[in-house]
Amino acid sequence: MTTRQSVSRECIFLLGAGASVDAGMPMVKPLTEQLKHRLANIPDVHGNLRPEFRQIFDLIEAHDPSVAGNYERWFEWIRLLLEVQREPFRRIVEIRLDRPLREAMAHLPLVVGGELARVLGSCQSDPGYLARLVDFIPDQGRLKVFSLNYDCCLEEACQSAGIGLTTGFDPMTKRWNPSLFRTEGHGINLYKLHGSLRWHGMRDESLPDEQFQPRLELMELHPEQRLPPHFEMRQEPELVLGPGNKLQADDPFLTLFYEFHHSIRHAHVCVIIGYSYADSHINAVLDDALDAGVSLLDVNPGSPSGRYLSERRYHHLRLRTKDALAEGHIQSELKRLRL
Repeated sequence: MTTRQSVSRECIFLLGAGASVDAGMPMVKPLTEQLKHRLANIPDVHGNLRPEFRQIFDLIEAHDPSVAGNYERWFEWIRLLLEVQREPFRRIVEIRLDRPLREAMAHLPLVVGGELARVLGSCQSDPGYLARLVDFIPDQGRLKVFSLNYDCCLEEACQSAGIGLTTGFDPMTKRWNPSLFRTEGHGINLYKLHGSLRWHGMRDESLPDEQFQPRLELMELHPEQRLPPHFEMRQEPELVLGPGNKLQADDPFLTLFYEFHHSIRHAHVCVIIGYSYADSHINAVLDDALDAGVSLLDVNPGSPSGRYLSERRYHHLRLRTKDALAEGHIQSELKRLRL
């Protein structure tokens, strides 16, 4: 048994936004800037342009400048302002917003995710370096990669390199089927904890009008694929927006999060690439894993994470994702640390 095989069998990966930057995807701040400039041209749920969307952003930014660099912070403000306008909160909380702004704000949670997806979908990407995750696939079993990203850089890299990958959606029926994660054979299991640009709600138009459909069925549709017969697609993809509570109580998100929690507790090391430690539910799992004896290898070009500086099982590799993968630095670091 080689050192690489021994290391690979005990590794799982967690990818944040920084993992896709070298592929051409934007970090949070430039993504927020693009979204901000587009707000005035986003139609509401009725198809009408609402210049109030940009006014809402500017108003919130005037009170909390941090939203200028993090669209998720802005989403959190929107949710809060909408919540306090409901009963019983509105009885004791006064919101000094003009009526047009209040009415426009109610549309934002329903449309802004679609615009975010369009910004990401318009990016030209070259994610080939992510295919080097193949180096960590064990001879027996599959590599588990957990991603917080909406983009499809890893899927595209693996497809181009001929690496088997499953996201838990059946490529034939497009439907969620978590048993695919138990597929045998050489490849990668990708768990997209916060959704994907390829996940869309579908409605079966062949059902009689009187037959109740409690919710849209989530399916994964690749750009080159056609819709299944009789299905109508909701244009906005299924994305979990934050930075508040991103832990969802329904599938596929509940199953995906359980897999993360279970897998990291049974790993020897979790390699974290490009994660900013801004999600409390992810941090809680990492904290528990450290307490259970799991080691963390944090790969990012910035400074080490302050929350773990006192942890002896936390290690930092100050490199960009592309360099760390393409030049074998992650493997070398794992061997050096005997992880």
